Amino acid sequence: MQFNVFDFLVIICGLYMAYCAVIMKTQGRINSGVVLSRNIDESQLKDKEGFIRFIWPKLLCIGLLCAASGIFNLAYSRYSEQNPDTYMMVEVIVNMGFLALLVIYMVIVTRAQKRFMK
Repeated sequence: MQFNVFDFLVIICGLYMAYCAVIMKTQGRINSGVVLSRNIDESQLKDKEGFIRFIWPKLLCIGLLCAASGIFNLAYSRYSEQNPDTYMMVEVIVNMGFLALLVIYMVIVTRAQKRFMK
C-alpha cells in the first residue's frame, strides 16, 4: 500500500478553506491569507458584506472538494498494488482535478478582489 503525504496536505488545506468560509459567514471575519492577496488589507474592501456573500459559498465548495480529492486518493491507494496502471491513471485524474480546483479558486478570488476593492 502506498502512502502519500501530499494527500494529507490536500485534505488539511481543503478543510482549512472550508473552516475559513464558515468563519467568514458566521463571524464576518475574513482570513486575509486565504481570500485576499498579501498586499490587500480587509479595510481596502468597499463592501465587506458583499465580498463575504460573494465568496463564502464558493470557498466552502472548493475547500470541501479539495478535501474530498485527498480523501479519495488516500482511500484508493490501497488498490495500488492490485492494479498499478489503473491506480496511476486515477491518481493523475484526481490530481488534475485538484489542480483545476486551485485554478478556479484563484480566478474566483481575483474576480472578487477586483469587484469589491475601493
